Amino acid sequence: MRLKPLLYCHLVILFLMGTFFWAPTRVYWDILDVAVFKFLNGTLKDNLGLQTFWALANHKLTDWVEDFIFIAFFGLAIYQAGRGARLRKASQFVFCVLFAATMLYGVNKVLFREHLKIPRPSPSLVVTPCIRVSDNIPWLKTKERAGSSFPGDHATTVIFFAVSYTFFAGRRLGAYAIVYALIRTLPRLIIGAHWFTDVFVGSGVIVLFFSSWALCTPFHFWVTNWIESFLKMFSYRRITSP
Repeated sequence: MRLKPLLYCHLVILFLMGTFFWAPTRVYWDILDVAVFKFLNGTLKDNLGLQTFWALANHKLTDWVEDFIFIAFFGLAIYQAGRGARLRKASQFVFCVLFAATMLYGVNKVLFREHLKIPRPSPSLVVTPCIRVSDNIPWLKTKERAGSSFPGDHATTVIFFAVSYTFFAGRRLGAYAIVYALIRTLPRLIIGAHWFTDVFVGSGVIVLFFSSWALCTPFHFWVTNWIESFLKMFSYRRITSP
């Protein structure tokens, strides 16, 4: 049990949620949201090439590319772990995938989208002037707006990937995962599907809470042991089967 990191994570969560939902401090988050969006969205002005690039980066098909990149990251860490530790490393990453899927479905999809239903229009629906890529690239369908943008589903996935990957793969490989996660949060921020706080506060708090309890407690160790035992049993059956 790593009590200090667990405590620090919850202090950060309290600070973020407290300042975000308390009216006197929320105004500063709103100012930051608008400023970040205007800066990022403004980079698209009179630049059809950039608009096309970020529209493609925000297209649903890029999710398949992202999944492939996740697998490549995992594969690299497993390969570098050495033959004796590869099964353990693979078990850790199976844990990451299962935990991320459960968190995304249970919290982002069910809790926030079906029960809490926090009404928060995307910046593309609120801020003017706004450069909407759909006006200049109508042939390319991309997520540009939402009536309830808090928190960011996609951002939750990539941030948890970066955190858990760094924990299991180490800081050297983890640094590349963090850079990749930062880049992958940009498309929806640039074209106006999400506010900065949808990612930094919404997704950040979700990842901090669940990853702290998963990684700062023996929970990940217990689940990883079970997964490793299952993989060993499966491998043994394949080897001994006629």
